[in-house]
Amino acid sequence: MHRRMLTFGTVLGVLVGLLIGTTTQSGAARPRPVLATDSRAAAIAAADRAMTGPNAPAGSPGERYVRQSVSAWVGDTYAISYARTYRGLPVVGGDAAVLADGSGRVQAVQTADVVHIDVPTRPAVEGPAAERTARTRLRVVDRVDSRRLVVRVDANAARLAWESVLVGRTDSAPSRLHVYIDASTGAVLDSVDEVRAGAGHGAWNGPDPITIDTLHSGSTYSLRDPLRVNLSCAKYGGGAVFNKPVDDWGNGNPTNIETGCVDAMWAAQKQFDMLRTWLGRNGQNGNGGAWPLQVGLNDVRLHWDGTRIVIGHNPNNQWLTSMDLVGHEYGHAIDRMSPAWPFTEPGLAEGFADIMGTLTEAYADEPAPFDTPDYTIGETIDLLGSGPLRFMYDPSLRGDANCYSSAIPTMDEYRAAGVLNHWFYLLAEGSNPGGGKPVSPTCIPTSVTGVGIRMAAKVVYQGLMFRAGGTNHRQERRQTLYAAKALDPTCDVFRKTRAAWDAVAVPAVAGEPTCT
Repeated sequence: MHRRMLTFGTVLGVLVGLLIGTTTQSGAARPRPVLATDSRAAAIAAADRAMTGPNAPAGSPGERYVRQSVSAWVGDTYAISYARTYRGLPVVGGDAAVLADGSGRVQAVQTADVVHIDVPTRPAVEGPAAERTARTRLRVVDRVDSRRLVVRVDANAARLAWESVLVGRTDSAPSRLHVYIDASTGAVLDSVDEVRAGAGHGAWNGPDPITIDTLHSGSTYSLRDPLRVNLSCAKYGGGAVFNKPVDDWGNGNPTNIETGCVDAMWAAQKQFDMLRTWLGRNGQNGNGGAWPLQVGLNDVRLHWDGTRIVIGHNPNNQWLTSMDLVGHEYGHAIDRMSPAWPFTEPGLAEGFADIMGTLTEAYADEPAPFDTPDYTIGETIDLLGSGPLRFMYDPSLRGDANCYSSAIPTMDEYRAAGVLNHWFYLLAEGSNPGGGKPVSPTCIPTSVTGVGIRMAAKVVYQGLMFRAGGTNHRQERRQTLYAAKALDPTCDVFRKTRAAWDAVAVPAVAGEPTCT
């Protein structure tokens, strides 16, 4: 099939609403307008008081909270994130979050579940020695981006540590690895990789021809989005962004790099629009833009590397640009740039990315035989000759976890993703949705009714905006329950969100909200 890429002009208007008081008597004084900025400032001030005032969360002497980001949440409420410091050092894993509204009321405070901090602030192990140890954790180290002294905390211990950020490669993929070395003993405490890699299929989108936004400058067109900042597509390995004298791209052959760029740009633009329309987020980066795409990696994978989405091929040399997989990789980017990164239990990061890919498919709503909306991941790739890579409605069909258990904290990331995927399907569709949609087993004898995919998307996203440090499945349950309560004052969404968590066996945690 031939792909025609057409440019069209779009004017985006932004309407800023002001609530302006009026009077009915001539000459009466007008009250000062209530501006959106006033509402935001009141919420910030309330949150700051909650985290720094006399009623601040109890901590160790020397602990402080520093405001990091402010995100519009639900209604007139803001999610405000805080980083923790200890005697001036960053506390990694100690992030907190506050929900506060425009009238200056705090609705919820969430802090990381960490132990009391009482550690020395002068290292026994010098920075260069710690960096040499950190380098041993990566097969190829191209450079060390940074090194800093931090306090590394979790629910069991607090330790003074050196954090080194290494850029290089593992045995099979690029890496941007955060390595934490105990500053007292020199032992490796932990490591977290920013790069998230997966596999997929370069599926076509349609019906043909499809239209994407491209840039027209003089007599040249380019695969650079004029509306979504920083979104473009180029050949991997140093190639420039594709350009030509006509606005007609690709040839329908999934082994053609330009065609791969067409499919990837289409997926990225659809996800951008989904985020704005369904979730109120201003693009993948939250600030009106995304990250560049590069197609042509000579490997069977695609990945987010911290600055771009890099796309390889499947065993048939078709580019891995199906909508759910491109949306999945951008999902990792959204996760990375959100408060209190990273999730600390296997499966949550991968599951969240699966949800972002699934939402992109649902928003695009393509007809068969294209990438139709469903709850499977990579269904067109068939790398193993047995269908999708993951089944959200019944993860066990691929050998993944349907239910939370004590095995999850030590499980492989991809297998553990089944828990969040299963929960999302139950929340969106229910256990027996009908209409040709799959029946979904539950982990306890119960039936679950869904809230619809758009409302489920809001619950997941607003839960992410209220993420605190050390988020595991139990904390994810708590965060999404706060979101559900705020999204629906009737408590129906709250009850169904809680029922879906119960149905995948994620237990309640202290501090859960109630809704009546």
